[in-house]
Amino acid sequence: MAAERKTLTQLSVPICLETLFYMLSGMVDTLMLSSVSDQAVGAVGTANTYIGVFIIMFGVISSGMIAVMSQNIGAGRPGIAYQARQLGLIFNALIGIVMSVILATFSGGILRIVSIAPALLEPAEIYLRIVGGACFLNALIPIFSSYLRVFGYTKHSLIGTVVGNVLNIILNSVFLFVFNWGVMGVAVATVISRVVNLIIVAGMGAVQKQNRVLSELHQERYLRRLLRLVFLLRLKQHFTTLQ
Repeated sequence: MAAERKTLTQLSVPICLETLFYMLSGMVDTLMLSSVSDQAVGAVGTANTYIGVFIIMFGVISSGMIAVMSQNIGAGRPGIAYQARQLGLIFNALIGIVMSVILATFSGGILRIVSIAPALLEPAEIYLRIVGGACFLNALIPIFSSYLRVFGYTKHSLIGTVVGNVLNIILNSVFLFVFNWGVMGVAVATVISRVVNLIIVAGMGAVQKQNRVLSELHQERYLRRLLRLVFLLRLKQHFTTLQ
């Protein structure tokens, strides 16, 4: 990548907008589902609570990866930063696949264990099985987006989020008001929009890739550093929660 100096505003505004659009996505789903029934809103809100726990975990791993990449970019080693992304990608992908299988297979059992209201059980199970079964997408998107942002390409990850959210709104309207799919329609729309978001950020990340040459010794060393940072960030988060 060509070196390019950017101001704080150029870097921070797209990140703030991306976060805002990400938050609005869930709000739009809730508002559109309110036209279906209050039970649908409650069911999706309950399911999203448990999905959000895994999203936070994926975000912690992504934060550790950003720390490793930033250190090496500052040291003039962008190739190692790229390798850190690859390690973070593998790590998140493995965890994401395991979590997806668990949520897709045991969604009903999980909701019964937490004693969800019987009226909310069926729609919540449908949503959790579909969206939770695709939570590996939530594991991969932050990795590619963080890789773009850490190199200063904040607008690229913003584009992926905006396109995904707009598509989500369109598909929600079609599935809810044309096909009358209810909660299942919102879940399918969410998964499709995240697939599109992933394709965009992964494609842009592939264009901006760095030198990939790195020895196995270095890979092991930076994997250890990544895992150590992830552990420390997770420990800090637990202490913050306890407070």
